[in-house]
Amino acid sequence: MAEQAASGETAFTLALNEASSADTSREQLTALTRHEAPEIRAAVAGNPRLLTGALTKLAQDSDKRVRAAVAAHENTSAAVIDELAFDEDWQVRAAVAGNPSSGSYCLGELARDDDVRVKALTASSAGLTVKDLDRLAKDDDSRVRAAVAMNRGASQDVLSRLSADSDWQVRAGIGANPVAAMVLLRTLATDEDWRVRASVASNGATPIEVLSALALDGDEGVRSAARRPTMKDPAPSET
Repeated sequence: MAEQAASGETAFTLALNEASSADTSREQLTALTRHEAPEIRAAVAGNPRLLTGALTKLAQDSDKRVRAAVAAHENTSAAVIDELAFDEDWQVRAAVAGNPSSGSYCLGELARDDDVRVKALTASSAGLTVKDLDRLAKDDDSRVRAAVAMNRGASQDVLSRLSADSDWQVRAGIGANPVAAMVLLRTLATDEDWRVRASVASNGATPIEVLSALALDGDEGVRSAARRPTMKDPAPSET
């Protein structure tokens, strides 16, 4: 019995490695999509070599892990991605939200999702329309607003509004956003919360004069974030 169990584990491990490997032939990958173990099917669904046709079939799998892997795959067709955006499981919908190939239609639907985890991931997407970002910026959950605050596609009007948010994580998102207007960065550099000031200090778009002020901040974490190569003393010249 022990030998049979060990043999079974070995076969499972080999199949899992084969399903995940970039060296596995497409023919063998297609065969593995019919494996009885959902872990194997999920692994093959995440293999970058898997073709669109096989992914379309796996999109109907009964296991949510398999469908989530399909939803995240770059080779999944737009029609299947749109379909999975309405999946019953939030993890599958979240995978759609995180897929760079997801279109504005399904992202717009996910921006209205009932699960805040899905909405927060959607709010981070570069494919969202300005209108959807504006709506998400008014969400009741700070995690969603914080994701919008860090999105480079957000309008300056949205960023300006969120810069006065009551939640420090939202303001910190603005402080770290490289497209935030200079006036917002200068304002947030004096925020009462050191974590917000630190986010401004770590932003590559922050003006040097603001960095100079933050390098003298009363909080060590802010000073540390502001110490960049441009802020260091010049190297001594050779004589």
